Amino acid sequence: MIRETDLTGLVWGARLFLVIVSLLLLAMFFFVLWLLVWPVITEFFRARSAGDMWLPFLPREDGSYGPLASNRWWALFRAPSRGSAGDLAWRWTAWVLTSIGLVVGISSGVWNLGRLLVRGWV
Repeated sequence: MIRETDLTGLVWGARLFLVIVSLLLLAMFFFVLWLLVWPVITEFFRARSAGDMWLPFLPREDGSYGPLASNRWWALFRAPSRGSAGDLAWRWTAWVLTSIGLVVGISSGVWNLGRLLVRGWV
């Protein structure tokens, strides 16, 4: 026979688990935003203020690349020199669409996480 205190402990344990998982998921969501979306925003404004939209994709003075072309997965975005407007457009389009997709996806995930918390709390 299950006592009331055992059931209460189980309910609060499930609620604590939901809160911990929710906090971990929120941390993961915001880490992805900080890692991928924030550099796109900052590099856009840096390039705009410099008056050169190619700036994030060109090598720096020391030969390294900025955050939008720095690692081997994003080496496709690197440009040895300024190219055509079409080359610049596909680079920025890819990054902007990726950022928008991540923001929409993460917003949906946070919304669904909130719904899960509300349903699990009752």
